[in-house]
Amino acid sequence: MSEIHTLTAKNLDEFYQLYLYAFNNQDSEERRAFFNDRYEHSKVYGLLNGDKLSSGMLSIPFKVNFHGVTYKMNGIGDVMSYPEFGGHGAITALMRQAFADMRSDDVALSYLAPFSYEFYRRFGYEEVFDRAVYKIKNTDLPRVKLSEERGQFLRLPLEDAISLIDEVYENNAQSRNGGLKRENWWWHYLGLKHPRWQVGVYLEDGQNASGYVIYEAAGNTFKIQEIMYTNQLSYQYLQRFICQHESMFEEFEYSSGDPKGFPDVMANPYVVNVKIMPYMMARIINLQKFVDTYPFIQKVKSLRLGVKDELIPQNNGIWRLKVNVNGTSFEKISENERNLADIHLDIQNLTKVFMGYRQLIHLKQVGKITGNIESIQNLGLALQSESPMLWDYF
Repeated sequence: MSEIHTLTAKNLDEFYQLYLYAFNNQDSEERRAFFNDRYEHSKVYGLLNGDKLSSGMLSIPFKVNFHGVTYKMNGIGDVMSYPEFGGHGAITALMRQAFADMRSDDVALSYLAPFSYEFYRRFGYEEVFDRAVYKIKNTDLPRVKLSEERGQFLRLPLEDAISLIDEVYENNAQSRNGGLKRENWWWHYLGLKHPRWQVGVYLEDGQNASGYVIYEAAGNTFKIQEIMYTNQLSYQYLQRFICQHESMFEEFEYSSGDPKGFPDVMANPYVVNVKIMPYMMARIINLQKFVDTYPFIQKVKSLRLGVKDELIPQNNGIWRLKVNVNGTSFEKISENERNLADIHLDIQNLTKVFMGYRQLIHLKQVGKITGNIESIQNLGLALQSESPMLWDYF
């Protein structure tokens, strides 16, 4: 197989041409703008066949907020090959190199948007993020009454709204269940990629935002990308602003990063269609680093975890975990994951339970893990159980 190369600015155009071909995209000034920005902020990998780029992939450095703990996370994107070079292990080679580099950079997690869940499960990724998609007709929108009139409401392009809304996002509880800590470049990138996105911003004191909605017009549909609010009044103002568009659009749609679904906010829940849809995948890259700073919610009696990770051998083996008033103790005691342990599970299911997507007892009941009930209950009660939420895509 060809050697893996870390690509630089001089390879941008060749990588872009591969991207256009592999994803059947059309070149445009807008596309080049956001693509170049993403490329510039990524670690870019490529495989050459002779002097021609045959396969490529981006590894984008981010940070995420997981219940108050900041983890380094790399998002994987633009995984691609020209069709004549596919099926020869190129993607596996690129992934292995990216994993090795992430570990060297102390990265704990990785996220990606799959074209196939089955395909990326081969690399240790698992479904962790879902979305609740709401659809409602304009004739079924509620009538919103404000508890009081106060402050100011602005309507702005996303680029002009960033300085007002970034702190609302950063401080919102919904961004802290595994969501991105958005750096300035990423906010700017979102504006480049989605020039039609607009923002309704509520300034409760006339100066500082306490709520916002990001939306766009998509034909006859008012599409909401994100809603963040801090209190009842900001929630009411955002609701009213959305509903004031009822004469302009036939349908209203909201894809929420909170996957639970809340049809009960309507007086008649039957009028809103809610679907829970699979979204993005995640995997633990550095198990030691992830668990060492994990926000356990109670003590864990000493137990042994048998972890299987076929692509990152440093995660593989028997680990002893203990959480008490002195902190977290997590150490590998055997390289062989088949040795005696209280709970045996692979890296995919470990990622799911530690990130709160599924509970250990459920995975035991459906045969995804093995272990004794006492240890499963002991650990399960100490793990975060709120649904992980992701409001971004890459």
